[in-house]
Amino acid sequence: MSSPLRLSQLSLLLQEVISETFSFRRFWVVAEISNHSFYAQKGFHYFDLIETEKAGLKSKGSLITKMAAVAWSAGAARIKAFEAATGQRFGNDLQVLAEVTVDFHPVYGLKLTLVDIDPRFTLGLLEQQRQATINRLLDELPDYIWKEGERIMTFNQDLQLPVVIQRVAIISSSTAAGYEDFLHSLEENPFGYHFITHAFFTTVQGENNAPALAASVEKIVSRAEEDGLDYDAVVIIRGGGASTDLLIFDQFEIAAAVASCPFPVITGIGHLKNETITDLVANTALKTPTKVAEFIIQHNRTFENSLTGLQQSLIIHAQQYMTGAKQELQSLRSALAYQTQANIFHHRSVLQQVESSIKRMPGEYLRNKQANVDNLVRLFKMASPEKVLQRGFAIIELKGKIISDAATVSIGDELTIILSGTAIDSTVHQKKPYNGKPFEL
Repeated sequence: MSSPLRLSQLSLLLQEVISETFSFRRFWVVAEISNHSFYAQKGFHYFDLIETEKAGLKSKGSLITKMAAVAWSAGAARIKAFEAATGQRFGNDLQVLAEVTVDFHPVYGLKLTLVDIDPRFTLGLLEQQRQATINRLLDELPDYIWKEGERIMTFNQDLQLPVVIQRVAIISSSTAAGYEDFLHSLEENPFGYHFITHAFFTTVQGENNAPALAASVEKIVSRAEEDGLDYDAVVIIRGGGASTDLLIFDQFEIAAAVASCPFPVITGIGHLKNETITDLVANTALKTPTKVAEFIIQHNRTFENSLTGLQQSLIIHAQQYMTGAKQELQSLRSALAYQTQANIFHHRSVLQQVESSIKRMPGEYLRNKQANVDNLVRLFKMASPEKVLQRGFAIIELKGKIISDAATVSIGDELTIILSGTAIDSTVHQKKPYNGKPFEL
């Protein structure tokens, strides 16, 4: 048996071997961040790099390897550049391609020092996961999500926002600053619009919380059915934070719930660069909770302006109609006054003519009647028996009565023959026919 070594001797031996083997060498390694902590005062990152059986962005298999790591000032600067390039916060569960050196210290043990990090690797993994989720949505939910050309279309996008948004369901964290900002913007709107809001609180970050977030959408639908009401919109909002926190909104569960939601979904999840899958399938995607509030207020304002425009248009048309009607009435009044005066003048002339005629009528009437009387008198005189007798006619009386029918006269009758100025008594001795020819004219 060899002589035993003190632990410090073994540590120095390891340090010497590792230093000889790994000094001045750098290695690019693929690993996942775990147990991350950041000391802002010094600007240092402390974390573990791990590998599990299931490789990829969402490694959840059994742990294979774990090594402590640190990023000093130079490495921290590269991490900051990485965060700016990817929009992702350097932290737990993030899969990275990092350049490291290997160090060993007798007290602190084996440690990897991060000197660089490749943002393209992480972006590529995120995009792979994103495309895989989109393909799964297209395959499993063809009735709610489909493609038109290169554009993703969803059932929720086809829903029309009501002309006025008033009843709003809100999905948010109860402690999110964005929730308070959203409510404040709605309640303090300069137009005095009143909103009815129902909050459904849940965790809005962390990939593992995607099912709970999706369940909030289902709760909204259930409450609407139970209460017999419709929501004008469902708003999903969150406050500020790292872009890594947005990974929950790239998960299948929440994207599927939003795409199939029967109420228009408006997102405002606090990102300025990237568009999450949830944004992609929602009815309307905006950047921040405040932008969502402003959108809703402006949406209602547009409706109010349209009503105001219709009101103004109605007033203008009414004024134009009243002006036209007034002008028409004035024209009718003028025409009526003129026609009335003309009718009065005409009828006055007719009355004057009638009056003159009436004044002339008695004398003419009397003269006409007098002439008629004179003519009748002359006719009467001409037709009088005396005038007839003077023209050679005679009147024959039998027994004191004038006869005109010879049949009433018999032989032996005593007749009186009256001539002009003379009466002759005679006796009938004979009767014979007479044809009256001497009197034919």
